[in-house]
Amino acid sequence: MKSIQSKIFLKDQLIDYFKSLPAFASQENKKKVLLGFSGGPDSMCLMLLLNELKEQLGIELVLAYYNHMLRSEEELSKELSFIRNIADKYDLPLEIGTDSGRIEELSAHIGEEGAARKARYEFFDKAMKKYSCDYLALAHNLDDTIETLVMRFFKGSGIGGMMGIPGQREYIIRPLSSCPKSMILDYVESCGTGYSLDTTNLGTDYLRNRVRNILLPKIREVFPSCTKSLLDFSDKAAMTYRFVREQAARLVVWQNIGDSSFSTSYSNFMSCPDVIKIEAIYSCFDQFAKGQDRELPYRFVRTVLDKKSVRRGALLLKGYGFKIRRHGENLEWYPDKDNYKIYNNRGFSIEKTLLSLCKKDDIWIPVDGVQGELTVRSFENGDYIISSGIRKKLKKIFSEWQVPVELRSSVPIICDNRGVIAVCGSLYGYRNRVSDLIRLENKAGEDREVYILMIRQD
Repeated sequence: MKSIQSKIFLKDQLIDYFKSLPAFASQENKKKVLLGFSGGPDSMCLMLLLNELKEQLGIELVLAYYNHMLRSEEELSKELSFIRNIADKYDLPLEIGTDSGRIEELSAHIGEEGAARKARYEFFDKAMKKYSCDYLALAHNLDDTIETLVMRFFKGSGIGGMMGIPGQREYIIRPLSSCPKSMILDYVESCGTGYSLDTTNLGTDYLRNRVRNILLPKIREVFPSCTKSLLDFSDKAAMTYRFVREQAARLVVWQNIGDSSFSTSYSNFMSCPDVIKIEAIYSCFDQFAKGQDRELPYRFVRTVLDKKSVRRGALLLKGYGFKIRRHGENLEWYPDKDNYKIYNNRGFSIEKTLLSLCKKDDIWIPVDGVQGELTVRSFENGDYIISSGIRKKLKKIFSEWQVPVELRSSVPIICDNRGVIAVCGSLYGYRNRVSDLIRLENKAGEDREVYILMIRQD
């Protein structure tokens, strides 16, 4: 009985979803849909429903499977065989992609989880062109939305991020976005097709898995109705964000002046409420960094709120690959390509900015105090730092801080050509140590250029 109820609910949700899409209001021409198909319960559920309803919905279905090459060869081989059998059973075209180093290449900039996502979407884009597809269907469900909201909340997302996973974004559609995982599992298990199980989803290596398998169960123990509460909050955030975005677009108009550069009225910008200033900067950054996996931290952007006025020719903001400077009666945004670098592949980046834009707890290093190449790496045996006139081994420092041995390789060590110049313990709740080699006095009236260490949360 429960499985029947789940099937009825899911079919109704799917039909209502497609009715809400203007492109499906008329069925004069069939739409071709590429389905991201992993063989897991979510994509299996979506495939079964779309295949059953394809005449009613007016669609043709193509399956697309991407092998990230991040699991054992035995597990991947079984999964691929299962995928092919399903495609043959339901007589559906199947496009298979295999990672050939793209994820490793991207990981240096956006982490393994983000790299896998980007590589997968690149594959989907190629498959859509190959099969002339109109839409990409993904099997995100209601539980995925809840996980995303929790992650974004604790990572400090703005109200825009708290809208959750959109049910549609341009050509990407998510027909199961309002469907709970429990009903999806009930339905798939009743169909008897079986499904593939990605064992990495059971672990805690990735942030989403830690939220799903550790954090959310604990939250539900205390707040059993947290799903409804989070969805209500997401609705409120969406309404608020739409209003703020519309007001920002009306009050702060960025004109494209070429070469990824933009201009807006200085007086208009400075007279706006703080929330509009922040949104105006984010909206311009979206244009500036379009197509790139780059984020702009709130703590960096909010430094503009401390400035009530900016003299002609002075900087309002600098960092993350751009500068905003007052030029006459305008604010001008333009690239600052030499000042955006990522130095390693362990989830840390170093940005060049101004000391006046740093917060009290930021880990910063004066640019003129660095010799040679600046790098971020893990602790190595024999590492030492010269602090307060004393040469001290990092191993001893970690022991004093009581850093567990298994965590020591995660503490960022910043080096230049002379060796260790900073130990960034505060990122994990410990102290920071800065070498005497880079302790420079700030000259009166000088706004010194500094490097700032940022940690990426995948």
